[in-house]
Amino acid sequence: MKTSYYIGTIKDEINDKTIKIKEAVAIYDNNYQKRYKLTVDLENSGKDTLIAIMFNPSEKSIKERYSSKNSPVDLTCKGKKKTFIDGTITNVIKIANKCNYSKIVILNLFSAINSSPDDILKNPQKYIDKQNDTEINENFQTNNDILIAWGSHKKKLEEIKNKWKELANGELKCFCRNRDKSPTHPSPHNNSEVADFLKYENKLKSI
Repeated sequence: MKTSYYIGTIKDEINDKTIKIKEAVAIYDNNYQKRYKLTVDLENSGKDTLIAIMFNPSEKSIKERYSSKNSPVDLTCKGKKKTFIDGTITNVIKIANKCNYSKIVILNLFSAINSSPDDILKNPQKYIDKQNDTEINENFQTNNDILIAWGSHKKKLEEIKNKWKELANGELKCFCRNRDKSPTHPSPHNNSEVADFLKYENKLKSI
């Protein structure tokens, strides 16, 4: 497996705050085509860890996925060339920081890096990955809060989603629910829901 390191800041415009990332570490397969885990340490007064699980990583470029602990990618300087800090991950960081979590572990139902979830939805069983399942299982066995944020998808995923919900030890949370009561995905497509949460809430909702 390959490991990449990142540092820098992002801006929570809603609350006019700059969020400092002390260190973020992404774990990939050897070809940088799958991301198994992304850990983000924040510089705030919080002590708790939030596990966030979404659908799949959607990094659009592999140009800067490689970096070392001694020379991490500086997110502050790279601007739009940032790698995993896309709009979705930015929203997760904002939500976690607002709730005063100091560490975020970001997982996905599927590890394949793909900006089109429809590819996975056509045949989800094809994309099941033992290493990814191990990461989910190990993190779900802790007592940390778990942000369920995989959004609404076709019923063929119900068995996969329910499997992990049943195995989770920590309290299941969401920041918002869709009309069908499924947990809202923190995608930029849902920025209005994220903004409402950042304006009016400071705790995740229990599922």
